[in-house]
Amino acid sequence: MKCISIWRRVASLLYDTVLIIALVIIMYMPLLSFDIEGNTVLKITAQIYVYLIIQYFFVWFWVNGNGTLGMKSWKVKILDTSGNKITYKKAIIRFNVSLIYFLIVGFLIFIYYKYSETNYFLLALSSIVTLVPLIRKDRRFLHDIISKTILIKI
Repeated sequence: MKCISIWRRVASLLYDTVLIIALVIIMYMPLLSFDIEGNTVLKITAQIYVYLIIQYFFVWFWVNGNGTLGMKSWKVKILDTSGNKITYKKAIIRFNVSLIYFLIVGFLIFIYYKYSETNYFLLALSSIVTLVPLIRKDRRFLHDIISKTILIKI
């Protein structure tokens, strides 16, 4: 199996980001009739709703189509490490680990830029964590390793 490059992974993610933004805007419209800013319960419910929309998008496409629309555009397919279609369990694990992974990296970069004169360690740490796939032969990120999935070129 031929592993994909980091650039192909990023390009397919950018395609999917455009689709997700459009999907979230359309699915969020019914909530605009409520006063979400004034009600904490509605605000939390709306955030969970958006999270579930995004998770459903990725999980459904990964399991039922072996890849999202962005992945298909860039000829990328997702499989488990034994070469089979992934299960819902693996897809949910992969989505949640990748979400946590990118939130942590984003937080480290944010802290670095906010306090850049003292926290070179944070920039180095976020760089190392982000660049790990460049030194791995199979080019897998942490969420691929934990969920036992692999992205291959079709």
